[in-house]
Amino acid sequence: MNKRFWSAAVLFFFLWGCVASPDAIRDVRDLRQDHAAYFTAAAGEELLPAAEQARLDEDCNTITFSVWHQSEPFHALPERVKQDFRKYAVKPGFGENKRRHPPSWFRKIQHNASLSNYPNALSRGITVRNTSLREMPTLSPSFTSADGDSSAWPFDNLQRSAVAANTPVMICHASADKSWMLVETSFTYGWVPVEDLAFASDGFVRAWESGRYAVITRDRTSVLDENGRFLVRGSVGHIFTLTAVLPDRLGVAVAVADSGRRAVIREGVIPTDAAAVKPLRLTLVNAARIANEMIGEPYGWGGMYGNRDCSSMTRDFFAVFGIWLPRHSEDQVREAGTLTDLSGLSGAEKEKRILEKGVPYLTLLWRKGHVMLYIGSQDGRALIFHNIWGIRTRDLKGREGRKIIGQAVITTLEPGRELNNLDASSGTLLNHIAAMSVLAGANRETPAR
Repeated sequence: MNKRFWSAAVLFFFLWGCVASPDAIRDVRDLRQDHAAYFTAAAGEELLPAAEQARLDEDCNTITFSVWHQSEPFHALPERVKQDFRKYAVKPGFGENKRRHPPSWFRKIQHNASLSNYPNALSRGITVRNTSLREMPTLSPSFTSADGDSSAWPFDNLQRSAVAANTPVMICHASADKSWMLVETSFTYGWVPVEDLAFASDGFVRAWESGRYAVITRDRTSVLDENGRFLVRGSVGHIFTLTAVLPDRLGVAVAVADSGRRAVIREGVIPTDAAAVKPLRLTLVNAARIANEMIGEPYGWGGMYGNRDCSSMTRDFFAVFGIWLPRHSEDQVREAGTLTDLSGLSGAEKEKRILEKGVPYLTLLWRKGHVMLYIGSQDGRALIFHNIWGIRTRDLKGREGRKIIGQAVITTLEPGRELNNLDASSGTLLNHIAAMSVLAGANRETPAR
């Protein structure tokens, strides 16, 4: 009897755990993961006046190409670059083998960086591949701990950001072995392998900065030459110089490197169902179409694996419509649009304020470390679109964990509130939302980078 009792008890708790902790949180199961399902007005409604969108697009172009018109680094200041190295000298972290990096690992990287004469290579450049901006000149990762989904894989501390092929850069510094360059983009800086770059001459810059641009509207789109050969892969938000508009395709300039690593232009074509003349008009239909391109996309810390994190998702979404955003989540909400401070309010007060003042697909919500796109409401609850890693949990022994979501999803402001192991001390996302920013109607000049 005792044996049968314990067998039944084990089976009960096993089944209870399966029922109580399904693979997907309730919001993802119950809410339709389709942006077109939440239209509350005419589908063709324009969310932004044409004149205002044109002004924002002009700002976007000015900032994107600003690195080609500066004489010294704006982001990659000497003290910032040196500080990147100081923190890893003290805490080198763990490698991909789950072992702590030895002191020699850091010393070799630091020696190769050769920062004593920084900056040593000020010139214009452009990326010729989709690549990453690294905090130090190495592809080796640095994880905070050997285990754990919030401090180890996939959170490589050295991954600052992904950067798309054909992004203008300022080349600031060459490593001692000449295999790495520290570059600055319009939104941040980092180390890039030399094979992912080309040097841009004055003539190339004049041809590239034409004032007419195309933007990718479908993820993982191959840009081909006129003979059907592959040139480069683009994803939503990637920008190319426009050379021709045809009924079924757009002609674009594609930057490649010649034998001397100088940038030269090749002619490419993109189907019109995968790209648009920038900026695409910001209507509900277009907003839903672009957001649906990203829905379900796996989370990618710092753009790793060709995926997006929360701020790269919002950044790429708005790039299609000619609206430039910084790379960091807090900068996005504080430096763009009209800011509303939500700190100090109760959860109910925050949601009421968001529903009253938020403009669907033009409003960012922010909590420390995470940014979200407000898309409207259902049954009196605000809905958001965000690429999120997970919900903080805590087991019976008090150990912190995560209920992994790991993708771009539509949720309420309280995703995972039904979890029986939700970390009560942390609460829901709504508890921590501190600010919102409405990008429409912003009274601003060219935004700061």
